[in-house]
Amino acid sequence: MAYSLPRDVFILLESAFNQDREKAEIFAKAIEESIRAIEEKADERIVAKKETLKSELYNELRSELATKEFVRAEINELRSEIRQNALLLKILMGIAVFGLTLFNPSFVKFVELLTK
Repeated sequence: MAYSLPRDVFILLESAFNQDREKAEIFAKAIEESIRAIEEKADERIVAKKETLKSELYNELRSELATKEFVRAEINELRSEIRQNALLLKILMGIAVFGLTLFNPSFVKFVELLTK
């Protein structure tokens, strides 16, 4: 980005150098080059900081996101819990059927007939 000193600043420089236009121009060029160098250095730092922040953000988000291995482990854990629940459900159904059969009056009479 090209930068040039405002006209009134140049006039001040010219008066500071006792109306010596060449010295004022050289000094103005030096100031303009200094400002340009500062801008370039600032741009370089901004780009470097941007890249650093980008990589830090990527690494932080990467650790927060679920990986395939994590998801697979969670799915396997859920499958084992479902199997356990299915087994418990079968046991409870068996107990319920047994209880209903045992306390059924017809079944009780049938068992009494068999035991006589």
